[in-house]
Amino acid sequence: MPPLVLLLLASSFLLPPPAASAAEPSSCWPKACGNLSITYPFWVDEPGRPPCGPPAFKLKCNSSGAFLSSSIYQAYRVESIFPKNRSLHVVDINLPLAIGCPAPTFNVSFIARPLFFSKANRELLFLGKCTESQPEPPAGFHSLPCDSSSFVRLADGRNFSSSHVQGGIPPSCFFAFAPVLVPPRWNGDGYLASLRKGFLLEWTEVPGNCSECIASGGECVYGDAVLTFACNCSGSMRNEKCGEFRILKTRCHFVSI
Repeated sequence: MPPLVLLLLASSFLLPPPAASAAEPSSCWPKACGNLSITYPFWVDEPGRPPCGPPAFKLKCNSSGAFLSSSIYQAYRVESIFPKNRSLHVVDINLPLAIGCPAPTFNVSFIARPLFFSKANRELLFLGKCTESQPEPPAGFHSLPCDSSSFVRLADGRNFSSSHVQGGIPPSCFFAFAPVLVPPRWNGDGYLASLRKGFLLEWTEVPGNCSECIASGGECVYGDAVLTFACNCSGSMRNEKCGEFRILKTRCHFVSI
């Protein structure tokens, strides 16, 4: 019988993307630190691994909890993350959370962009370490139960500063403020309960999609205070991610039987 010619045409076809050289998506998210579930854009810093997200959202995880690395002294302990609302609940462990003293002498007012303090917060104003005895607390202030030379009050919601304190700041006192999510009840150390309950941070939209970049085999690169994003694909910078597919080309083979 005549030879049967089989034409095996292996035209270009698609294969799955190459394995990520540094970190697969599953090694980045989801993560857990204690009872806290961590999802993008937040990520846990792990030695020897490339970043899984923007620098401002890096977390340090230890036996005490997850801490925001971009906060001063890495002191903001993350209690909850709300991705849909782009917000997170934190507690500043630098504050006097044990007994409420000494009064803070620094302002809790700095956070790296694109994070910012939520307008849902209120502010506690402190007059601390007053070196001269005060005949009575300044208007609206309450003496701290643990320190008669320090005072606290709830701010009135304006863009506050020392000039907004009625009667002015006594020159012998330190002035500081701290955000709180839950206003205090003025029953002695009610302000302490407010400090312990922490405050709310929010964030604006994060450029790029680091999870897609990593899934495509790239590494995330951020610059200009996290306002720009690039995906590093083996030294080639892409806007979003590396090529979705590899194309495997073969020759046509004619097999005679």
